[in-house]
Amino acid sequence: MSSNSSSESETGASSSKFDPIKALYSKKTKVPVKHAPMYDNLHQFESALKFEEKKSSSIIPVGNQELVQKREEEKEVKRKEAERLLAEKNKQRFAQYEGLLVERKGRKVKNVLTRIKTMTGPLGALKECVDQRLRLKIITRNANGIRGVMHATLVAFDKQWNFALTDVLEVWKKKAPKKRKIPPGLGTPVPKGTAAAISPVPIVTETPIGGGYLECSRHLPQIMVRGEHIVLVQIVER
Repeated sequence: MSSNSSSESETGASSSKFDPIKALYSKKTKVPVKHAPMYDNLHQFESALKFEEKKSSSIIPVGNQELVQKREEEKEVKRKEAERLLAEKNKQRFAQYEGLLVERKGRKVKNVLTRIKTMTGPLGALKECVDQRLRLKIITRNANGIRGVMHATLVAFDKQWNFALTDVLEVWKKKAPKKRKIPPGLGTPVPKGTAAAISPVPIVTETPIGGGYLECSRHLPQIMVRGEHIVLVQIVER
């Protein structure tokens, strides 16, 4: 009986004669708390004891994911509450200066696209042509005088009257000398297998009108005309 009593006292966790070595190897050892938290090492256990007084332990026993999630939620609630209190404090702090502040109006961005919306006069008429896809008759000039006429649809423009046109029919007049060499850009098609495969050159049709003049015409899918070459713009279709 004495050996049994000494053995029980040495394996009991609350006994003054507790022997940890015998408690590990003895079959009579009883755990005083069945659901006691488990730690990986003594450092975790000491850290848990140190922060237990503050009720904010940074190290949680292994396998307690719910406690980790609960702790993070509590931190988030405290953070939001601190931000709210700080915002209220700053509002009360600067409330007396609200009437002294001068409100600055935001600077509006101005460019070609924003100005087109508020254009009036001739530029407003051009904007209407762009919106409604109206056909225009544009008279162009060269260095000596009137060059010809262009019938086209306006796509875009600017305040310098530079036009971007589509579906263009251009008609102009020129002298008809007996020996005249037509450069490729005026109507002679480029041979096959060259740049014509990428961007074919428009064919110019020439019609004699008498007096040593020829009337030339060509159709262009799109073209850019500089404002300095434009003499008159007339809206054909409304």
